[in-house]
Amino acid sequence: MRFILETVAQRPDSFFLIDEMLRGTNSVDKYLGSRAIIKKLISEKGRGMVATHDLQLSTLADEYPKLVKNYHFDIQVIDGEMLFDYKLKIGECKIFNASMLLKGIGVDVEQGRN
Repeated sequence: MRFILETVAQRPDSFFLIDEMLRGTNSVDKYLGSRAIIKKLISEKGRGMVATHDLQLSTLADEYPKLVKNYHFDIQVIDGEMLFDYKLKIGECKIFNASMLLKGIGVDVEQGRN
């Protein structure tokens, strides 16, 4: 992360790609840290993309509507099989893969976001 932050600060023409930052830490620490990093990148006028499964981070698009956009990939479930079309769609993801897979083996997952 240090390399990316330093590069964005020094090279305005840079473009970053970040995939699941801060993995390996607890969910609260990951969310707070990831949010702080994204806000720092915004303050440095960074341009790039962040891939995450943390839906809470999608709220940054509400705080920075001209600077942050949400996109997602989704799936269809047909006859119990998950099918991916690999097409980028606008907005945050509303489909929960794990919930669908668990339902297929008889485990019901309570829906809701904290």
